[in-house]
Amino acid sequence: MKKILCASLALLLAAGCSSGAKGGSASGAKKSNDLYYVFTSDVKTTDYLITQNASDHEVNQNLVDGLVEVDAKNNYVGDLAEKWEHNDDSTEWTFHLRDGATWVTNTGEEYAKVVADDFVAGLQHAADFDSATLSLAAMHIKGLQDYVDGKTKDFSTVGVEAVDDHTVKYTLTHPATYFDTLTAYTIFYPVNRDFLESQGDGCKLGKPDKNTCKFGQPTKPDTILYNGAYILDSFVSKSEEKLRKNEAYWDAEHVYINNVNLVYDDGSDPSFTVKGFEQSENPFYMAVLLTTSDNFEEYLNKYKDNAYTGLQDQYTFGINFNLNRITYDKFTTSDKTDDKSRADARKALLNKNFRLAMKYGLDRTAYMETAVDKSIAANALRNIETPWNFVKTSDGTEYGKLVEEASSLGADLSEGQDPFYDPKTSASYIEKAKAELTDVTWPVKLDLLVEDGNPNSVAMGASLKKSIEDSTGGAIVIDTHPVSEDDYEKSSYTSNGPEDSDWDISTSTGWGYDYIDPKTYLHIFSPVDGDILRQNMGLEFLADGDDANKAAIEASGLADFQKLYDEADAITDDLDARYKAFAKAEAFILDSAIYIPVQTRTRSVNWRISREVPFQGGYLSVRYKNRIIQDDPITAEEYKKAYEEWSKD
Repeated sequence: MKKILCASLALLLAAGCSSGAKGGSASGAKKSNDLYYVFTSDVKTTDYLITQNASDHEVNQNLVDGLVEVDAKNNYVGDLAEKWEHNDDSTEWTFHLRDGATWVTNTGEEYAKVVADDFVAGLQHAADFDSATLSLAAMHIKGLQDYVDGKTKDFSTVGVEAVDDHTVKYTLTHPATYFDTLTAYTIFYPVNRDFLESQGDGCKLGKPDKNTCKFGQPTKPDTILYNGAYILDSFVSKSEEKLRKNEAYWDAEHVYINNVNLVYDDGSDPSFTVKGFEQSENPFYMAVLLTTSDNFEEYLNKYKDNAYTGLQDQYTFGINFNLNRITYDKFTTSDKTDDKSRADARKALLNKNFRLAMKYGLDRTAYMETAVDKSIAANALRNIETPWNFVKTSDGTEYGKLVEEASSLGADLSEGQDPFYDPKTSASYIEKAKAELTDVTWPVKLDLLVEDGNPNSVAMGASLKKSIEDSTGGAIVIDTHPVSEDDYEKSSYTSNGPEDSDWDISTSTGWGYDYIDPKTYLHIFSPVDGDILRQNMGLEFLADGDDANKAAIEASGLADFQKLYDEADAITDDLDARYKAFAKAEAFILDSAIYIPVQTRTRSVNWRISREVPFQGGYLSVRYKNRIIQDDPITAEEYKKAYEEWSKD
């Protein structure tokens, strides 16, 4: 539910939702079994303040709590903060901490109380270590960017203050009515100052050295403190993750699962989770029924009374273009060995009509059919970056409708269907592109990486290749390059910037919200400081890039988008006007095909079976708190009934 780069399209571990009656007893007490399941990507760090990777968050958010959390009905409620308030223009926010929250070691021994200074220390550590989500805080917290840029070394000038042990105050650069929802994100989490600085000289606040700071090593659970629902027992790369309940947790009465045991799934066996679900000892709490399994039809029939499909979640996956590719042969064996073919691809990707040809040439339903059952493939499709009903205007108009009205494409942009795929329209855009790109030699070849050990990744790449090449009459050729999981992740998820982007098009970005405002989805495209610009668009920020980089930003339309984005963000006193302005900016991205949204997470809509009581835990949360695992699989009818009850609220 956060703004995170996601490391798998098909089986990314998600907590899901939960509610219902079977988890209770006659006395009203809730009971739960231990949880057994899989993880598909290693934890890279338990330094929760500096990472944005999904595989990290899925563990870290169970180990440490922040000021607020999301409940089962999608409300932001108090976590370590018991209450909070803001001034009239929402530029000052004051949070009052609850009594009883403590830090414990990995052995469960109490270390210290959670106090307001922990939130000050947490933000300074995030700034010192150049957190992957630093821009998220720096754009909001007064003085933080100056500290990051070295204009001041005095962190007390930054707009976070421990008024007293139980009160933390934030001063913002501009009004933000949504700031309380933002504090649910890990960059605003606390850290105990003394413990942090005990983990090596490089951990000293204000004097960071990554080489000598040992804080947050996942293979060493004693390198962090815990104030959340769980303690990390052990992590073994590509083998196991084990968590146990934190008995000293302030809200331990709502933690029903005592032990979480996860084993590694490399994706090579599409039936792996079903086999685990059926094993007699320590059965998986759920399973995903994948069409790539030879036994898919057998499983679907066997569990016809239990299998159900879920809801679209908060993540949007899509296609990114490398708008200024500078690296070749780092991860691929590219066919583009001469300067001319490389220049042709760059020119083509900066051409709006060329990108629109790809948008209309991609059969997204067929693309999704490689990962999910054909009968539900369209359910996963998303036509805008921001979920359709993410916010509404005061008259009840959903945000997606605002984008649809602002778009020049004249398409139905609602979720769960494809309004774009049309080979004739794709071909017409190719002809327009050819008329404009007179010095380009056709066909244009584009490199796409796929993860060789992931059958879904390979199949989806093949589907994308076929539909775009067929729709454009061969004017575009997609060269797929199978690479290892590590190389696949280094090319985007964990890349250090454009130099690692050895591809022309990529399907490896997933994004979710940080706070309740459309800005959280659209900021990622900002050429000033957008979160995916360097990792997934092949660009440097405007302030850091060279002339070629700046020219690519101008030619692609990103500079024009920035103007629309800034206009929307400047509206702080009228949410209706703000939402409409952001919808206009989002429509520009879609109409220019600067990015092509494709799907929500397949895990969300795929057929699955589960022993989890539905809609009990935090809505779309990765936390295990509040969740209940029962002995028997739930039925599809039970899930439907629970969904109907949940929907009322």
